[in-house]
Amino acid sequence: MKTVTLKELYGKDHLHELLDSTDHQQLNNGFEFKWIKNELIEGKLMKYHDEMVTVSFQEWKLHQPFLLRVNHQFPMIKVQFEIEGNSNFESVNNKSIVIPGNHYQFINIPKTNGYIAYNSSRKVLDIHIEEDYLFELLKTQGYSEKHLREHFLLKNYTFYREASVINEHQKKLIEELLNHRYQSEFAKQFIRTKALELIITVFAGANNQLNAVKWSQNDIEIMLNIKSYLDEHFHEELHLKTLTRKFGINEYKLKNAFKDLFDDTVFSYIRKQKLKRAKYLLLNSDLEIKEIAFLTGFKYSHHFSKVYFDHYHIKPQEFRIQHSS
Repeated sequence: MKTVTLKELYGKDHLHELLDSTDHQQLNNGFEFKWIKNELIEGKLMKYHDEMVTVSFQEWKLHQPFLLRVNHQFPMIKVQFEIEGNSNFESVNNKSIVIPGNHYQFINIPKTNGYIAYNSSRKVLDIHIEEDYLFELLKTQGYSEKHLREHFLLKNYTFYREASVINEHQKKLIEELLNHRYQSEFAKQFIRTKALELIITVFAGANNQLNAVKWSQNDIEIMLNIKSYLDEHFHEELHLKTLTRKFGINEYKLKNAFKDLFDDTVFSYIRKQKLKRAKYLLLNSDLEIKEIAFLTGFKYSHHFSKVYFDHYHIKPQEFRIQHSS
């Protein structure tokens, strides 16, 4: 399957350049229009953009399946309505977001670094929103800012564990947003209003998602500090007792709070950080496999190779050869 960059697909290096750009055709209905045509897809992009909200609608025919390489060093907060087709994102650290056709998902990614697989024609509506503005909007619906910030800080990537089916009310709002007959400034205000209505429907009845945070603010801060520490010291020999003494927390709370907040065990997280670093060194250095194993905290190269294969389904040396220029 061919892999392309955003530049090759849309002519822009980054997503925000595509959504913020002014080189689109201005339409009377409040949208801007761009025709997309290349060897992979053919279709249209419609967008509305202001300081707080960006709405984009894409409808394109797929000529051949492909992988889109995405690497954005800025937060992405959006609701994605996959009306037709599907979207399958996998990050370089093995986080995945799968959105089938007729489903939606709320996405919150601090930095987007991975691949999106496209294997069918699609229609998709994305509503991007600034974090502070989103919080102000949701507080009007009865959400606590404390719970909002805890949830968005800790439950990165997706709001729901799985994508949800687009319901009839949402379909009606999408239809109204895309096919209204208003013009000029009133049209822009209409698009903005419908976009906010759609965002509210995503969170309606989901208070239990936010109230599920059962750890105290102090516990959460300690867990974040531990996570940061592991990010820096993953290559060292680490033990639970060492971490409990260093951060003044008992072993039960360390195990359970870490798992609840980051959806991973302490040692699984450490292993993933080791493998992530090893993968980087395989791609960007000439170090021998045994040296990479040592630098990433593995005592024996054969153990490193086995763990790497179990995780990435390819041996380190084969991975290096496959990706060598």
